[in-house]
Amino acid sequence: MKTITQTLLSLFLIALTLGLAQAGATDDIATLENQRIAAYISGDTAPLEKIFADDLTYVHSSGISDNKRQVIDSFTSGDLKIHKFDREDLKVRDVGDAMLATGTGSIEITMKGKDLKFKLRYSALYVKRTSGWQVVYYQGTRLPQ
Repeated sequence: MKTITQTLLSLFLIALTLGLAQAGATDDIATLENQRIAAYISGDTAPLEKIFADDLTYVHSSGISDNKRQVIDSFTSGDLKIHKFDREDLKVRDVGDAMLATGTGSIEITMKGKDLKFKLRYSALYVKRTSGWQVVYYQGTRLPQ
């Protein structure tokens, strides 16, 4: 009887530890999402260098797909300026060995001199690397007006 109780207690503690680890990862991703959006608005690409994985695939709301360097270069060149990104309903969930952040937002940007304003639904897939959590895939989709 003592062995069963010890085994059950051990299993409970393992489950509790895993649950706390997942909650910590969820908080980490929410923080990174806030940093990513703040970097977009400020035009500061240093946080994006860390948040975006070297093997990033970034699908813009226009359907154009870029890699990490192309996305960051669009900010540094001035081709892309994000003036406003009011995010709504951020959800972060564990999907096995990765974390998925989804949300919607109202966006105001200037793209190659053209001002655009639209609503967006997005997904950002984060994986844990030696340097920390990084986005390996991002996709944004414009919502109907």
